[in-house]
Amino acid sequence: MKAIRLHPNSDEKHPYSSSNPAPASALHLDTIPIPKPGASGDLLVQIKASTIIRDTLTWPETYEREYITPGHDFSGIVAEVYNKESKFQVGDEVFGMLATDRPGSWAEYAIVLEGEVALKPSILTWEVAAALPLSGMTAYEALFVHAGVAVPGDEQALRNFRERADLRNEEGKNEHGKRVLITGAAGAVGLHVVAATSSNQRNAEFLRGLGADETWEYTALQGDAHRNAYDIVIDTVGGQPLVNAWGWVRDGGNLVSVDSSSFNFVEEHTGRGIARDRVKALFFIVEGSHQALNALSRFAELELLKVFVLDVYPLEKTREAYEIANGRLSGRGKIILSIGHP
Repeated sequence: MKAIRLHPNSDEKHPYSSSNPAPASALHLDTIPIPKPGASGDLLVQIKASTIIRDTLTWPETYEREYITPGHDFSGIVAEVYNKESKFQVGDEVFGMLATDRPGSWAEYAIVLEGEVALKPSILTWEVAAALPLSGMTAYEALFVHAGVAVPGDEQALRNFRERADLRNEEGKNEHGKRVLITGAAGAVGLHVVAATSSNQRNAEFLRGLGADETWEYTALQGDAHRNAYDIVIDTVGGQPLVNAWGWVRDGGNLVSVDSSSFNFVEEHTGRGIARDRVKALFFIVEGSHQALNALSRFAELELLKVFVLDVYPLEKTREAYEIANGRLSGRGKIILSIGHP
């Protein structure tokens, strides 16, 4: 099969690492054997599409072994199962996210664990489905796991949650009782969602299309109207907005960051006297789960979420795709590898 592998530096004195990241030119299209399922729960998946994740070549786990195949998000078809009792069958269309301790999804085939996949939403193309797992599960875990918002249990509850009409009282307030502020201009369903952005002129229409109730520029959030105004603040950008978030969240509220450079923000902000004792604050890295994927699949089938693909490249142009994904993108959405099969 064809697979992208990261080749070691020809200069052995300066091996590639997270502190000396490999250039995109170190990504090579190799021909290697198709892997075989070797343990209970293993699935061999024929990869149809995978996501180029920004900064992959700067991650420490990328250098845990030589000739690694990168790639985590994927969509594809189950080609082989290890045991007949598997919950999946050959031919099932699936999507998911691979853990970092095995060869990745920038390849024609990959070994996937049953707990890493769910049935692909029929409404999504291969490319769009591949763009969903990492971002979708990060948002799912931030909101429904770490911030404590309950996931609606059935289809009608989900529709009501999205439409919001049944959640308002006469004064127009949200009966769910939660106000959510999201930095970095993300959206969420069923709460009173306030999106923080660097430019309303550039982003407000897009954010409201995602479901934001309000959009505010960061400078406008410094007013008294936003002090202690939010039950939940979900941060995706770090820096000064994350510092300011301590003032936006209420006592007893939740401050959750997914910005990788802010991994120790609670300790750092405590040392600087910024943190507040009565705010539950944490940084997390997405773990992923079959449960979250199933929920995202359900949201997608009901058209309750939007997934954006900016551009699609063949496996043979992975280097170019990686460079573009790590540059200054002029549009919105993920860069996808489309991995065709006869």
